[in-house]
Amino acid sequence: MLFSMALMAQETITGTVTDSQNMPLPGATVKVKGTQDVTTTGTDGTFTLTTATTSGSVVISFLGTTARTVPFTITPGTPLALESVILTEDSEELENVVIIGKGVIDLAQDRRTPVAVSNISRREIQEKSGNQEFPEIMKNTPGVYVASQAGGYGDSKMYTRGFDQTNTAFMLNGQPINGMEDGNMYWSNWSGMTDVANQVQIQRGLGSSKLAISSVGGTVNIVTKATDLRQGGFAQSMFGNDGYQKNTAGYNTGLMENGFGMSAMLSKWEGDGYNRGTYGEGYNYFLSFGYKANEKHMFNFLVFGAPQQHDQNFTKPIARYLQYGRKYNNNYGFLDGDYLSERTNYYHKPVANFNWDFTINDKMNLSTVAYASWGRGGGTGNYGASRNKITSAENGQIDFNAIRNNNRAIENGIGKLSNRI
Repeated sequence: MLFSMALMAQETITGTVTDSQNMPLPGATVKVKGTQDVTTTGTDGTFTLTTATTSGSVVISFLGTTARTVPFTITPGTPLALESVILTEDSEELENVVIIGKGVIDLAQDRRTPVAVSNISRREIQEKSGNQEFPEIMKNTPGVYVASQAGGYGDSKMYTRGFDQTNTAFMLNGQPINGMEDGNMYWSNWSGMTDVANQVQIQRGLGSSKLAISSVGGTVNIVTKATDLRQGGFAQSMFGNDGYQKNTAGYNTGLMENGFGMSAMLSKWEGDGYNRGTYGEGYNYFLSFGYKANEKHMFNFLVFGAPQQHDQNFTKPIARYLQYGRKYNNNYGFLDGDYLSERTNYYHKPVANFNWDFTINDKMNLSTVAYASWGRGGGTGNYGASRNKITSAENGQIDFNAIRNNNRAIENGIGKLSNRI
């Protein structure tokens, strides 16, 4: 009986797993090599593993990182606490995921620049985004402040080191995407970024961009996925608060024997918005063709866009929110029972890239990209002068029925002749 009890004795190994930025890695696999003893890390990156082995090696792995093997020896009956284990990104694995012109993308690696750098992986983007806008995934980055300026989809704003978006350079696959006229960043144009972003790097302070761009606050580099080299597909549905729902489907052919590959994705979303009267809806589409001619030449063409429209809310005195509630919005109402908003923005700004990567020799390579972006958009304004707006004393909404009746009552008025509001 004593012999049997000794065989069944369990030892305990504890530890913490982090990434190269010292952030905890939840969901990492921790396994005693050569056994079935395995566990995963929690949300804080910690783990507790029980095993009958008093010596051996623990293998710690996570998708997109280089696995670590840590030898251990346990004194029977005494729990073993391992030092913090850091998993670094596996560059070879990442390169096997996409075909992309990396030579034109301004990414700082291994802190070769004097500015502070933070990286957000594809896994983090997928886990954190949910039904939030793309800037929200960066709000936990040191020196970054994100807020929704109008309460509608696509109306976020972002500050880096206290500088607004006109002083922060936003790059997409190495191309500047700030507004050409004013240098601002319109997130409405990029509402589909959470679906296609493969990596985000925030350089806080003047970076090392190859382009002459305004980056006093910093540089945000967004790298999209391209042609996936592995075959497969997926379909998913997402449901969130305030009537949010999103359906997405995608498929990858993988890199075929003839050197070609294709990836495609399409999603449809809609939601009522947190504030009343901030309904939004839109589509996200992504299409990428890759071709590996040989070991020296790789080509990739991709196009993606996100047509969408959303109703807006604007800042107002706190007294109004105290009177009508925190979700109050004075830009909408109902006409004959149908929802109607005075403030609706609509945008569609697709972008297309053609990349050519040429490996000249072991020490030289050439990356060339041709890109184009075009689009259309606009927004609606008040139906008439603000001073003539009639609102309901009960809920603060626009009383469109009363406005219409008032217009009709005007003798020889435009409202009466056109039979419109």
